[in-house]
Amino acid sequence: MTFFTRDKLLGLFIWLSLISIVAGRYTEPAILIMQTIFIIYQIRKIYVGRRWLLIGGLVFFHSSLMILLTGYSISKFIQQIALLVTMFFCYYQIFHYCHKGINEWFNKYIDLIYLLSLLGIVQFIIMSITGKDIFPYTLDGFITQNSGRLHAVLMEPGNFAAVSIPATAYVVLSKDYYLKNKNKSLVILTAFILTFTTSSFVAIIIILFLKINQLFKYLKYLLIVIVVFVGFWIISNLNVFSEGKYFENSKLAMIEFKVTQTLSISKDADPEYFERLNASSYASLTNYWIAFNAPFRMIGTGLGTHAQNYEHLYKSDYYLYGLNKDDAYSMFARLYSEFGIIGLCIYILFLVKFYNKKNVISLCLLVFFISYLIKGGNYTLYGTAFFHFVYYFLSLRQNIHNKKCITN
Repeated sequence: MTFFTRDKLLGLFIWLSLISIVAGRYTEPAILIMQTIFIIYQIRKIYVGRRWLLIGGLVFFHSSLMILLTGYSISKFIQQIALLVTMFFCYYQIFHYCHKGINEWFNKYIDLIYLLSLLGIVQFIIMSITGKDIFPYTLDGFITQNSGRLHAVLMEPGNFAAVSIPATAYVVLSKDYYLKNKNKSLVILTAFILTFTTSSFVAIIIILFLKINQLFKYLKYLLIVIVVFVGFWIISNLNVFSEGKYFENSKLAMIEFKVTQTLSISKDADPEYFERLNASSYASLTNYWIAFNAPFRMIGTGLGTHAQNYEHLYKSDYYLYGLNKDDAYSMFARLYSEFGIIGLCIYILFLVKFYNKKNVISLCLLVFFISYLIKGGNYTLYGTAFFHFVYYFLSLRQNIHNKKCITN
């Protein structure tokens, strides 16, 4: 009698994959490698995707050529290509081996975010009362950022917000989930808001826009007009906002401060001016500036070269110099810096081609991708690789279903 049935084993694999996402930057690839070794040993087979081999080959050839042309160091490229190949190869084996539906993967992911949200809310309450963080370390032993905001067991609030975006979007955009799971939904939404991050603020705007579009089909056009009007009004009243007259709450005032300082640079777009801004605005704008001023804007400078673009184009003894130079603090800035206009177009083509309009999960993941283009540029951390594979396999399953229907 075996201890694990196949269904239990597959369930364990799914949970291990999900927990690895929030366990830390080194834990995820380590767990994925162990799972993949087990799978290959069990089935004596390796799943190979021609499309992924082609993409990987093109990235390798393009980046090698561009690094040769720019004279940049190859070390970061080797590190990045090794990590991406490992993550993508492992996830490809795991998703093929675990024949569970993508919906089941996503439901377990929602349960994980719910548990993390409960821990985060308890943490936030204790931190608000005592000032002590009950989770001073991540699961893999790194010191967390105690800023008075919710981060649960992740390193900082922005990390928790990033990994929670699809779950938060699902709670709001799914037709039945909130009605059937009110308590769970409220916990997830509350925790997400208590991060008080710019990325959560951006995601909430996108989610609300999509929800209004669901409820009132033609109201979206009015909403677009309102958003444009409010945008122009904010830009024209930056001096009023900077005086702190609108938000008394310190957490909301902090978001207001970051947004208004970021918007205000339209008049002084120069790295030396960015040094007068808050850390978040400084990180965003310096990395965007690097991306727009790096060489080879059509094809980019190659995988893992954004940090070298940063060091080549901008030098300073400012104490925050180099902040987020490795991930560019934005997927848009990093893709544009490393792969140029063509790379950005290919990524957008991926999002369009594999969008499954019949499954709300696909829409929720799209909210994450759009938010991440604005704020968050790591290729693998905090569920980035996992979410892209869920998105891809959702479309793949739908295409297989459609072919079966046509055949029948």
